[in-house]
Amino acid sequence: MILIKQKITGNHDSPNRPIHLNKGWGSTDNPKNQMENSIRLSRKTLVLSIILLVAFPVNFLCAAKVESPSKGFSIKPSQDWIELSLPFQGVVASYGKKGTLATFHIIRRNLNGTKTVDQLKWEDLFSPEFGSIDIRTQNTTLLGGEKARFCVYTLKPGAFKKTMEGKLPAKYINYVLIHQGKLFSITFKDTEDGFALTYPAFLAVIRTLRFDAPEPTPQRKPT
Repeated sequence: MILIKQKITGNHDSPNRPIHLNKGWGSTDNPKNQMENSIRLSRKTLVLSIILLVAFPVNFLCAAKVESPSKGFSIKPSQDWIELSLPFQGVVASYGKKGTLATFHIIRRNLNGTKTVDQLKWEDLFSPEFGSIDIRTQNTTLLGGEKARFCVYTLKPGAFKKTMEGKLPAKYINYVLIHQGKLFSITFKDTEDGFALTYPAFLAVIRTLRFDAPEPTPQRKPT
């Protein structure tokens, strides 16, 4: 798995300041600095990312469709979500929820050989830090017309958790699916206290996942 390491250690403009939970993505307190700091935070990332989509009912108000042929899919986030800079190669979409510390990242990568989602193992996907992962629950669902696996997890106490989260424990959910030979994964992350409040908004976004129609195969001209 591609690990996205996102350490939340303090206020976005200073890693040594305490975090104020009433501020987050899109806060009205100096929005320009908020966005710049969120981008800096996003670029520090490199842990735990392999999630992809669940099926739940959704309603959207003032939603804007995000679509790019090069991504191979489209999603429809509401205006509560801010698009962030892409932290590293392989991440094709990254968002933060206004007024919170919640984020999600969509990753796409090629697979070696033909695989099904049932053949994917969490031990491999979370390598080399699987020993630091505490999987709370896991199951399967359908997303974008494909079978997907997901798990909810936290990090076990230890040096890895301290490095990644500092003094603010986090909770994650990961979905993974395979579409046309490519692995798509999404990781949603928030504080343990905030997870239950922001998780439904994340599900609403990924429920809108649609894959692009495959390009038609060119027909050979008769000789």
